[in-house]
Amino acid sequence: MSIYLDEKNPGKHPPFDDASPDIVEYVRYLEVIAGKSANTAFSYYCDLRGFSRFMKRRRGLVPADTEIKDIDPKGLDTAFWGSVSKEDIYEYLYFLNRECGNKKSSTARRLASLHGFYDYLVNQVNKLTENPTASIKPPKQDKVLPKYLTAEQSMDLLESTQYQSDFPERDYCMVVLFLNCGMRLSELVGMDLGDIDLEQRQIRLFGKGHKERMVYLNEACVEALQLYLAKRNTMEGLNPKEKAVFVTRRRKERISNRRVEQLVTGAMKAAGLKGFSTHKLRHTAATLMYQTGNVDILTLKQLLGHSSVGTTQIYTHLQEFQVRAAIEQNPLGTVTPEKARLDTTKRAAGENRGKNNADSMDVEEAASPMEAFEGAANDGIRVDISSMTGDADGDADKETV
Repeated sequence: MSIYLDEKNPGKHPPFDDASPDIVEYVRYLEVIAGKSANTAFSYYCDLRGFSRFMKRRRGLVPADTEIKDIDPKGLDTAFWGSVSKEDIYEYLYFLNRECGNKKSSTARRLASLHGFYDYLVNQVNKLTENPTASIKPPKQDKVLPKYLTAEQSMDLLESTQYQSDFPERDYCMVVLFLNCGMRLSELVGMDLGDIDLEQRQIRLFGKGHKERMVYLNEACVEALQLYLAKRNTMEGLNPKEKAVFVTRRRKERISNRRVEQLVTGAMKAAGLKGFSTHKLRHTAATLMYQTGNVDILTLKQLLGHSSVGTTQIYTHLQEFQVRAAIEQNPLGTVTPEKARLDTTKRAAGENRGKNNADSMDVEEAASPMEAFEGAANDGIRVDISSMTGDADGDADKETV
């Protein structure tokens, strides 16, 4: 089975028939009862199939030299899942890291799949009494700042979609919505005509788990949509019943996730931008709004459709110029030294000259300890008088000049 969902119908997926019955029932529970998106459910399904293959090889149910990808994930019953130990889970995580080269985030996601699966078996359907994953924590994640485009790079990308595309009205409109609304790729592809209200300047989006939210449109979005929809509605051969907002130029049907990625990647290359993905446009919108639009974190959370403010906090990072500005605004940043006092070069030269004449000085010309102290005090220098007067307790309270 392909690991990809049906791109023309992002809310659907192939039937689950390539795993054990418990896994199939769990994934159906995720969609129907827990309200998870088709993409999330399918990701968990793939993770659990991978764990099934690993456990079959670990338990010797297949030849030891069998490639993981060639192992049939079916044929495991509830009793088998009940026999899985904490040691098995740790070995699996080690396998993901060492043999598969998974990043910490990927390993954490696969562990979350196991957490959810065993929680379902123990607490939801009462098929098991113990959860071997209960006390296993995910690997500590590296704090990586999201990659995003600057405002200047965003302008270059918008210009590129106007001149480097065979359907500029559509491609320009998609990039404008990405950069201004911070919507997900699946949200943009899944938009229907009925979701747009240009009079009220808003769009209804359906995010993860089919959670609905309203996103308001600024002038740039309204103008781009009006321009594109005027072109779309006059396309020859377009089915009047087609409800998708963004359609392909040739087949006149809902555009796929993959096609949008190809178009955005091509526009980025034409603009001289490398190393950016379509999802980075969502990061760009969030970052620019937070840094330049005086948007608080809770407002940004609502706009992006995050279920937790912890997810939104990745956008609170600072740009280099903001860090520089913070340093410059320090009230002590304008204090300047008295260069004459700090110029030790001249002072050292004077001391060397004076040393040559030290033996010829009369006793009366030498300053007494108290006179030396008074002169230093007049110059604003702290002096340890106890060391001059021979105080027995002086060493305990001595300060460095």
